[in-house]
Parts: sequence; C-alpha cells; structure tokens
Amino acid sequence: MAQTPPIGNQKPRIKVLPEMTDGIISEGSIIFNYVDQNRRRRLSLDVYRPQESVGKSPAIVMYFGGGWQNGRPALFAPLAQALAQKGYVCIVPEYRLSGEAPFPAAVHDAKAAIRWTRKHAKRFKIDPNKIASLGGSAGGHLAGFVATTTGSGKFEGTGEHQETSSAVQAAIVMCGPMDLLNPKSVERVNAAAKSRVGHAMIDFLQGETPDSNHDLYEIASPLFHAGQQTPPMLFIDGEKDTPGTRSVQLREVLNSHQIPNRLIILPHAPHPFWVYQQWFHPTVDAVDSFLTEQFEDE
Repeated sequence: MAQTPPIGNQKPRIKVLPEMTDGIISEGSIIFNYVDQNRRRRLSLDVYRPQESVGKSPAIVMYFGGGWQNGRPALFAPLAQALAQKGYVCIVPEYRLSGEAPFPAAVHDAKAAIRWTRKHAKRFKIDPNKIASLGGSAGGHLAGFVATTTGSGKFEGTGEHQETSSAVQAAIVMCGPMDLLNPKSVERVNAAAKSRVGHAMIDFLQGETPDSNHDLYEIASPLFHAGQQTPPMLFIDGEKDTPGTRSVQLREVLNSHQIPNRLIILPHAPHPFWVYQQWFHPTVDAVDSFLTEQFEDE
C-alpha cells in the first residue's frame, strides 16, 4: 500500500513492525486467567524477555488500546520487543472488551495479569518488587486505574491467583483518560448518546452516560482512586492530541502526596504516537529512563 505523501515538511507516518527480535525470547498465547465458572473462557498473554539476564529483571505489564472495544496483544509487540531489549520482561495480556463484558471486567483482567506476573516471577526471572503497568489510550486508562487502586484490594474480580498481590510499583500512561468526568469528555459522550453513532465510553460503562449514571463514571475514573498508595507515574502525550489535559488533575493529586510524576509531550505526535517510527524510540527511551530512575536500587 502506498504511503500517505507528506504535507509540507512533515514526514510520512510509517508504522513500526515487530522485527526487533535480537537478544530476546518471545512466548505467545500463555493462559493466565479464566473468567467463567466453567473455566471455558480463558484469557492469554504474550511474554517478551531478555535472552540473557543477570539477576532479576523488572517487568512491565502492557495494555493495548482500542476504545475498550477493539485491539489485541500483538499491537504492542514492537514496543514490548524494544523494551525487552532494554532488559525488561514485558507481559502483554488480552482483556475482555466491552462487547463481551463492560466495566469493571477489563480492570479485573488487568489486575489478574499482574497477579500472574508476580506469581510466575521466578520462572521468568522477574523482580516481584519491580512491576510496572503501561498502556496506551484505553489501555492507558487501565494502566492508570491499576496504579491508582494498587494495594486497595478492590477491583480484583474472581480470577486466578487471588493470594498474590496485584500492586504495581510504577505506571506509564500514554494518552489515557484519567477523569471520565472531564467536562469536554462529558459533553462529547452526552452528545454522542443522542446520535446513532454512540460512543466507546458508553459501551464500556454498561450503556450509561454521565447524565444517567454520574457515580459510575466517577468510579471508573482513575483520578478518584488516587492517593498516598499510588506509585510514581509517567504520562506521555502527543502534541497533536490534547496534550496534558487527560492527567492534569491526577498530577495535582500526586503532587499533593509528593508522589513522583512526570509529563512528557512528544513534538508533533498524534494519537497513537507509539506505533509510528518518528515517535517510537523517544517513547521507548522515556519509559526506560523513568523506570530506571524509579527502580534504581538504593
């Protein structure tokens, strides 16, 4: 397929391919959770890890995006490969999409993936005290939700390894909504509810709108769970994608508790910037730099 011609001095957007296989081991379709009583509906994940590692490696559990209604783990294969080459064990799970089960099912699955990661830390040479969540767009929402509810004992669901903690020690949110009651978002969702098109957030939140169920939108917002228990968080936004607006209030909460946090805005970057060559390596470097700082041994 021909590439879209550049406009002015803008470079064409070329997607990154999952070709960074040197020095890593990939294992796909590992079952990590069952979500029905008969244990027939199972969820799987992909693992990308360094081929050679000295000691235990930090882990990153990565949630793909797609409006909570589309997507698959393979979308994060390039990013997982690149971070595995940096020395991280990357876990990319599937989660139930809104067409199958609305909120909080995806959150339950997200936390189950972290429990699985910690449970199998020895097998994959993971440091169980250095696990981060990461996600983009809708996956960014999940990564942020996992972080702000870490250690709370809430939203665990009924999945596997309940005896194991789902806490994370850091989080990276790439253009993920942290406040589903943001005025501009509420305006868009309520307007969409009156049209035939609908809205992904309505499907995710049990068919409700902010007007019909304000409390549900608050419960589903990472912002309203944030507190002293929240780990350090990195927010990455693209300059062409309402940068900074999704996390401004959450960062205020983190600052009030003196929790390390950072916002990086990638110049000229769209949504989703991490799939394009121009912004791929800056994203990898930002994640690696942040986690190296947070996970540095005392």
